[in-house]
Parts: sequence; C-alpha cells; structure tokens
Amino acid sequence: MRDRFVEERLPAPDQLPEFRFDLPDVQYPDRLNAAAKLLEGGARDALAIVNDHGRWTYADLDAFSGRIARLLVEEEALVPGNRVLLRGPNGYTIFAAWLGVLKAGGVVVSTMPLLRPGEIATVIERAQISHAIVDSRFIGDFREAVDQTHFVKHIVKYDGDYGHGELESRTGPLEPLTPVDTHRDDPALIAFTSGTTGVPKGCVQFHRDILAPCDSFAKHLVAPKPGDVFMTSAPMAFTFGLGITLMFPLRFGAAAATIEQATPPKMIDAIVKHGVLPHLGTAPTAYKAMLSQPGLDEALKPLRCCISAGEHLPEATWHKWHDRTGIKITDGIGSTEMMHIFVSAAGEDIRPGSTGKAVPGYTATILDDAGKPMEEGEGRLAIKGPTGCRYLDDERQAKYVGNGWNITGDTYRRDADGLLPGTSPAATT
Repeated sequence: MRDRFVEERLPAPDQLPEFRFDLPDVQYPDRLNAAAKLLEGGARDALAIVNDHGRWTYADLDAFSGRIARLLVEEEALVPGNRVLLRGPNGYTIFAAWLGVLKAGGVVVSTMPLLRPGEIATVIERAQISHAIVDSRFIGDFREAVDQTHFVKHIVKYDGDYGHGELESRTGPLEPLTPVDTHRDDPALIAFTSGTTGVPKGCVQFHRDILAPCDSFAKHLVAPKPGDVFMTSAPMAFTFGLGITLMFPLRFGAAAATIEQATPPKMIDAIVKHGVLPHLGTAPTAYKAMLSQPGLDEALKPLRCCISAGEHLPEATWHKWHDRTGIKITDGIGSTEMMHIFVSAAGEDIRPGSTGKAVPGYTATILDDAGKPMEEGEGRLAIKGPTGCRYLDDERQAKYVGNGWNITGDTYRRDADGLLPGTSPAATT
C-alpha cells in the first residue's frame, strides 16, 4: 500500500525543468533511501551530533531513527508516501525523527519554529499532513493549527533533547526498522517557502535530491572530511540549514553542533564549547553582527570555512570578516526550489562582491526579456542541474520554469569573472 498524494500533484512532465546528471557524483542507483545512505557516511563510533545536552554517535543516530521508523509504521499506521510534519528546533531528536520518517518511506515536512498557528495550518492543509512529531515546547501553537484543519490523525511529542518525552519512552523498547526500499525518485520531503511573496509554495524533493547538494556543492566547494564539525544558525526547515547541519555532515562522516537560539553571542560560545571546526554557515547579517562580539578572535581560530547564503553578501562585510579573521567567506545563492546552493565560489576563486560561477553539476545563464540566454549583460538568473523546481499542486510552476530552465527570480549580471547580483535582486522564496 502506498499513499500517492504527492505523486498525483506533481507538475506535468512538460512543466518540469530539464534535469542534468552529467556530473558522475550525482548519478545514483534506481533504489535509494536517502536516510540510509547518509548514515553510511560515518564510522559507527564516530561523533554525529553534539550540543548542550549530550554527544551522540552514528550508531546512536542510526538506531534511534530506526526505532522512530518502526513506531511510525507499526504503531502509528504510517504507509509510504504519508506526510509527516516535524516541529522543533535543531537537535539530535528532531534529526533522528527526520531520518526516521525517510527510513519509513514517509515524506518529511519540517516547519520553521517561528510560524504562527495560522501559518502552520496552511502547511497542514496544503500537504494534507497525516502524522506529526512535535517538540512539547511547541505543542500549543501546533494544536491551535490542528484545530483549524482536518488531516492530522497521529501526533507524537518529544522533549527537546532531554530524553524524557513520549517519543523517547515509546521507542525505547523497539527494534530499529530496516529502511524501506525506496526509489531514487520517490518523494522524500516537501520544503515550504517562507511565503514572503504570497502563499507558501511546497517544493517537492526526491531521495536523490537530498544527496545531490552534498555531492556537488559540498564535495567540490566545501570539501568536508571525517572528524569535521559543522554549525549553522539556520533551522532545518530552511534547506540551507538542512544541508549545513544535517545532510553535509552525515554524507561525509562529519558531525553537527546544534544550538536552539542562534544569536551571535550563542554561536560564538557554541563554537568554543563544542569544538566547531572548521565549518560555519550563516547569513551575511549574522557575520556582520558577530564582528562586534567579544571573544570572536579566539572562537574562530579553528575555523577554515565560512559559508554564506540567504541574502546578498555585501563586499564590505566580506572584507571586514576577512581582515578580522583571515577567512574568505564562501558566498552562494540557492533556493528552496533547487534544494541548496547552485552558484558559488571558494578559495582562490572567490571574488568579493561576486557570487561566483555555477557549482559543478549545474549550468547557469542570464536570460533576456525574451527568455533567451545572454553571453553577458544583466537579466534573469536561470539554472539547470540535478535538482529543480517541482511545486506541489501550484500554478506558479509555470512562472518558475521556462524552456527547461529554473528561473529563480533574481536579477544578475554576468562578466568574465562570474555572476554578480544585479540592480534589483528579487526574493527567491
């Protein structure tokens, strides 16, 4: 039995972008469960997640997520294709739940912690959520949202990373479930845009789409390795945050340090306390704010890679950060529709003020007003690659995709050195 709600609401084939798999790293086998594949990245006794509540290995994360999968399937009647809403801040338990949903064959729908009940209700209605795993500290606004809808039938609470909630007690006696044998093109998650430009759009990503940013952007521009530790200020409901804090570390045998309140002072404290080295990912405004914090120089000594996305990185901020820390920020542009970063530059290829060039595996161009690619000049940024836009039952698909290109809505200009933000960049989410 399979719930085909998502498949039945995908765009028609002629509305999809052209997907390209020229890069050998993003050519995946037909049968693929992204959660199982990610958990292969680290040694069983290697550190996977660390925060103020504890340290957990790959074996811990694999076992806990497997027990969550069994709970969902055998006690909460989940069938492959059901949508499971996750609500709570970044941490070990919600990461295990994310992996457990995929292991069970479900479709993950993570929500931003700051969403209000009416906004949560919109997500529930659009995705027809059947199950939810919710941090008990966030259960009030979630229940208000559920009262406005008609879909959620199974709700399991957990207790942050304190280890004493319903989810933890119910999964304790269970044996881990063997991951469902999913296809690489089975839906794995629906990432909702922020809704700043209207009703949030649900972006459907397949199992292979979860691995593609790891094997393109992360592998070729970040170069993680076992023993590294990542940290980000972004919640996992934001696909930039999902990549930095969960996908990239696990894919390469590294670890994630998580914090629930990612203010600049708390990030600096966490970098020191949890030994974050060498990867930090946050927004330009956070880098600017951190420059005025005490203890910055000592905290950043272990870092070698700082990643920026979410908004344009001003050249002045880049230079101030570099002058203070010696670190060249890797800037990038991505979108929820494309899963993660598709234009960037790292190391000696960085040119302050320029976002860079297409990430390996992707092709970038600038379109003129007639939708034709331009060799140089200013126009609309357009992308092709191994990921692409698939809105869930949304007529705005035709606006984002044209002639096979993903048209991000950003104004850019091209010169010999790369792609630079144009005079009127638009929001992509």
